[in-house]
Amino acid sequence: MILFGIVTYREKFWECKSFKSLYQSFKNENDGGKLHIFIFDNTDVEKWNLSIPAFSDIQFEYIHDKTNPGISFAYNTIAEYAKKQDFSEIVFLDQDTELPINFYEIYKSYSSTNFPLCVPQIYANNRLVSPSRYINFRSVLYDKFEDDELPLKGNSCINTGIMIKTDVFFRNNGYNSKLRLDFCDHEFIDRLSAHNLNMKIMPIRINQSFSFLENTKQQDISRYKLFIKDLKAYAKSNNKHYSMLFYVDLPRVLSLTFRHKSLEFFKIRLTS
Repeated sequence: MILFGIVTYREKFWECKSFKSLYQSFKNENDGGKLHIFIFDNTDVEKWNLSIPAFSDIQFEYIHDKTNPGISFAYNTIAEYAKKQDFSEIVFLDQDTELPINFYEIYKSYSSTNFPLCVPQIYANNRLVSPSRYINFRSVLYDKFEDDELPLKGNSCINTGIMIKTDVFFRNNGYNSKLRLDFCDHEFIDRLSAHNLNMKIMPIRINQSFSFLENTKQQDISRYKLFIKDLKAYAKSNNKHYSMLFYVDLPRVLSLTFRHKSLEFFKIRLTS
């Protein structure tokens, strides 16, 4: 039995893309059962009281944490619930992903297999962005896959749409809660690779839009400050400060500096 976990922020969950398209996909399958969803609402608003509409064919668990503890904390909370309620698989979703109509059907069929980790194919602007090779803390994209399985060693994937066996999630000690947003997926997969597992690539395509590419300067400044915190936490966990400085930190600050033609990002980095 699958638990679908959706993490939301400043949006009513029943209005977000992931929820609406997941529900439509479930109804299209029409298997007579119930859709099990855990909503972790990260909205940092004091008076965020939702009058949740009723869905007769959905079993809900809903948590609102106005402290906005981050993606990793939310995923770990969802997984704890899955473990207590004996869900065999967990699927993690963000709020902005449009899921194809056959999403539920395919995930249901793969949940009955023994594969510990199943992942979709994520595209952005018609480019395959996940799964990918993971070299020097950076994603190196595949043009196509020769097989429907990849070893976790040397590869990675983004969080969106991954389906993992609940016992495997806890064997890997969950997500690193010190990583609120950035690197949490790659760090999780990197640790999971120590178990010599493969990821199964499902025959499903998800088109993902990355909104940060259209950020204003002020939005990028706020986002960059969060990035630095996660970068430091990640570098501390793997003790590879200098590698991350050259392969991740420096390219990011240069990219933002040229994009906005501003030295503000260097100032933030030097004072952080």
